[in-house]
Amino acid sequence: MKIVADESVDFQIVMSLRKNDFVVLAIDELLKGADDEKVLNFALQENSILITEDKDFGELVYRLNKSHLGIVLVRLSGLDSKSKSEVVIKSFKDNFERMKNSFSVISPNQTRIKK
Repeated sequence: MKIVADESVDFQIVMSLRKNDFVVLAIDELLKGADDEKVLNFALQENSILITEDKDFGELVYRLNKSHLGIVLVRLSGLDSKSKSEVVIKSFKDNFERMKNSFSVISPNQTRIKK
């Protein structure tokens, strides 16, 4: 399964995921400026998990009941890009299969996954 990276995602995370053999489609490269709903639809069309640092996707999924194949919210404010990348890579390697069709939140010390 591919990963779609929202524009809000630190680009070093995108590069690190790619270096670790994940296929990542970056909105910043493909659909720059697309609104959240268009990004969510693109991830669905691409049969991909969406990674984002934008909490608004939670509203689209929970309040508006929009379809998705998995959303990963990165909540690592205060960490530098290298540290963020390391935390995200570890989380994806440990949890990728469980992240499918779930809403996951990556924080510095844990990854919460809700089906």
